[in-house]
Amino acid sequence: MADYCTTTDLLADFVDSPITSSTDTAYLTSLADCITAASRLIDKEVGRWDNYFYPSTDAETRYFDGDGGDSLFIDECLSIASLSVSEYGYLESTSYTAWGSTEYFTFPYNKTPILELNIDPGGSKYRFPRAKKAIKITGIFGRSLTVPVDIKRACKIQATRWFMRAKQAYQDASMNQAMGTLIYAQELDPDIKTILNPYKLENMV
Repeated sequence: MADYCTTTDLLADFVDSPITSSTDTAYLTSLADCITAASRLIDKEVGRWDNYFYPSTDAETRYFDGDGGDSLFIDECLSIASLSVSEYGYLESTSYTAWGSTEYFTFPYNKTPILELNIDPGGSKYRFPRAKKAIKITGIFGRSLTVPVDIKRACKIQATRWFMRAKQAYQDASMNQAMGTLIYAQELDPDIKTILNPYKLENMV
């Protein structure tokens, strides 16, 4: 599983903390666990799959249903290695026909992730077949090949919150002595919600 920040990234925010100079590896282990958990929480919060913001560069194969139209919405994809189509709706592995890149074009233009495929009017194909599991795409699926800066920030915020709460037995409220106020921690941090909102499935453009 991919983490959206490192312990080094997180410790850079602890400049006045003795943790940065500690030789106790238990601190780093705890921080790493918090970072991994925060990364997966971010994936779930935006309604996408694990490692969505930092996918493996190994290509994977995914299948999609066709609706008989000349366009096809797909999972967010960074690059397409091959597109194969079961032109008659059969699901045997030998029923898929490879389509060349001249048969379709990707959308949005000039940027990633790819969200949609459209039949190229200048090619020899006219539609995606109306059939379940008719389209097979091999490529790299995800939002970006490098973690976006704001996603790294969200991961650092949540991992730090969990780490600090662990030091207080995961209580729902803690005291900020400098400010003289109680801090309540019963849901996702408001800053994280703001960061993640544009990435949520229902808000994607």
